[in-house]
Amino acid sequence: MNAQTMADKLFELSEQFNHYIFDHPQILDSIPEKAMLVFLDANDPVFNQANLALAEATPLPDGSRRVYVEMKKRVRLVQQIQWEADIRSVPQLA
Repeated sequence: MNAQTMADKLFELSEQFNHYIFDHPQILDSIPEKAMLVFLDANDPVFNQANLALAEATPLPDGSRRVYVEMKKRVRLVQQIQWEADIRSVPQLA
């Protein structure tokens, strides 16, 4: 996996995590202070392997630890109702 692909994926996952936090702020209670977040994609083992290697190669500041955040895509299906108009000169009743 090349550096640009890694950077793009990390940006996408961190952006989606930020959106998730706005909807579920209580998740922040489970993240210790000074944590290094390591993002994982539930559907991309190649990315996960590369990002885990990168995380392990990055030294942790004193008092810090790694926290692994697995991101999963969820698809919401929304039923949309559309109305149609039929213009008539005389109404037809059923």
